[in-house]
Amino acid sequence: MKGAPRRRGFGLALSAFLSLSALACERDEPRHGGDAIQEIQILDAYPEGADPGVFARAQPTMQEVLEHLWEASDSKRVKGLLVRVGPLLGAWGRVGDLTEALNAFREDGRPVHCHFEVADNVAFILLATACDQVSMSPAGTLDLVGPAAIMIYARSLLDRIGIEAEIVHMGRYKGAGDMLIRNDMPPEAKKSMDDILDDLYAAAVAATRARQGGDEAQAKELIDQGPFVSGGALEAKLVDRVSFLDEARDSIRETAGLDKIERVRFLSRGEKLTVGDFFELLGGDRDKQKRKGDRVVIVQVTGNIVEQEWTSMGDAASGPFIKAMERFKEDDGVKAVVLRINSPGGSALASDRMWHAAKSFGEAKPLLVSVGDMAASGGYYIASAADKIFAHPNSLVGSIGVVGGKLNIEPLTREIGVHTYVLQRGKRAAWATLLRGLDPTERRALESMLRDVYDRFIDRVAAGRNMERERVLLAAEGRLMTAQDAKPLGLIDELAGLNAALEKAKAEGGLPPDGEVEVWPSKKGLLDAITEAFGGAPEEDEVRLLARWWLRQEAGVHGLSVAPWARALVLLAHERVALVPPFLLALR
Repeated sequence: MKGAPRRRGFGLALSAFLSLSALACERDEPRHGGDAIQEIQILDAYPEGADPGVFARAQPTMQEVLEHLWEASDSKRVKGLLVRVGPLLGAWGRVGDLTEALNAFREDGRPVHCHFEVADNVAFILLATACDQVSMSPAGTLDLVGPAAIMIYARSLLDRIGIEAEIVHMGRYKGAGDMLIRNDMPPEAKKSMDDILDDLYAAAVAATRARQGGDEAQAKELIDQGPFVSGGALEAKLVDRVSFLDEARDSIRETAGLDKIERVRFLSRGEKLTVGDFFELLGGDRDKQKRKGDRVVIVQVTGNIVEQEWTSMGDAASGPFIKAMERFKEDDGVKAVVLRINSPGGSALASDRMWHAAKSFGEAKPLLVSVGDMAASGGYYIASAADKIFAHPNSLVGSIGVVGGKLNIEPLTREIGVHTYVLQRGKRAAWATLLRGLDPTERRALESMLRDVYDRFIDRVAAGRNMERERVLLAAEGRLMTAQDAKPLGLIDELAGLNAALEKAKAEGGLPPDGEVEVWPSKKGLLDAITEAFGGAPEEDEVRLLARWWLRQEAGVHGLSVAPWARALVLLAHERVALVPPFLLALR
């Protein structure tokens, strides 16, 4: 029986190997000779870092895009940029890093022209604040309509099908389970969400004013008229030109006074692989063996925080993170670490273990945090271990609180004629079963457990931020907020992005501004995947795999990188205690 998973893993790896030829078309590579314009695609809210899967190269990462823009900014031969922009969905924090990188390129007068077929609220912020000229396709759409959050409360549905949810929150704003126990929005949840939407709306209004040249009232009126087709966007001065992509290329050629355009394309799904790409897939990150000198490491904490010893797609697993931080602490070449966090939190246990590993590193070497779109709940828990926390104004942070509980399906079983019996030895032996509700003593025990986790969370933040406990409590109660609101409360040090955090880390680590930067986790190659398969890596049960798949469908539909409320249910089913932000179905 022990050999079965290995045979299955080998079959998957072999299938992947044989299907390489099916992935394949040409990829244009920059020809590094002479002055040129570069064309780059930012067509999606690319993930922060490498996918732990074997085909990570198949999708660009935000880190790769930023590194390329930084390199272009430093290169004297790159005389202009043509940026193809697509919907950036919920990337309210990451758009700040892109804006900073493009504006750095423009500082010496080099032009940045941007073109899109479809753009949304977040993409428009990039277009309005980082592009000298903006064009859109004749049949394109500008979905500039302002931000919205969709809140769902389904207690009546559960009542109808015979399921009770028993959820306990620590913190007035901690509403991750409200959708299961309420039919209305609590005032605390409304206030928290209103504050976030106000900040995001203000960013959209500011971008509209910068682009259109009107006052605040005119900008708001214009947003109320969205979405826009090309003619309406041009008339409203939200774009400069309506043109096709080839015409946009001609425009940047004329402005830059050059004919040569190098298309910098990252492999997207469905494109063919060159021989070089094939061997890169086999070997993973080919540069990782070379990184032995002095360097700063970007450690990415992306996705849901889970308590496990192996990597899995879309999650930040505690085991690999802890081992990496211990290795970087002992490596004399690693002079500092920047934790790049884009996570809504997750397992309370995993968050605390990862916090400890980060804190231990920070006691020996400089440790800084750069927040992507979100460092909430467990994500902020880990962030509090750092010396300094950087975040863009509209990054989401905080949610210092705890949620725990379970579902009770006893009414459903009774309704459908299923009879259950619970036999136990010990007063609370069956407290976690779904077949009955919590009795008063069990509920008190759950509340006590959650209170312990909440108090520890408060203490961790107080120690890490050098704040009085009472001051942390004022910012706690599970309240999720933008970084611009969190800074006066002491939760954020600087309203800045990844580049500023890297510059600070290099300076504190004694490295020059152009010092080496390593990114962890690195890309995994096909040989790595085969080795792992033969090593009998633990496999997740079908329920968890299905839950993860469903979460990704939700993310794709609603424009979120995570579905925190649904993830909370998965966590509760396995751990009973979770650090996740209040329920958000869609925020775009």
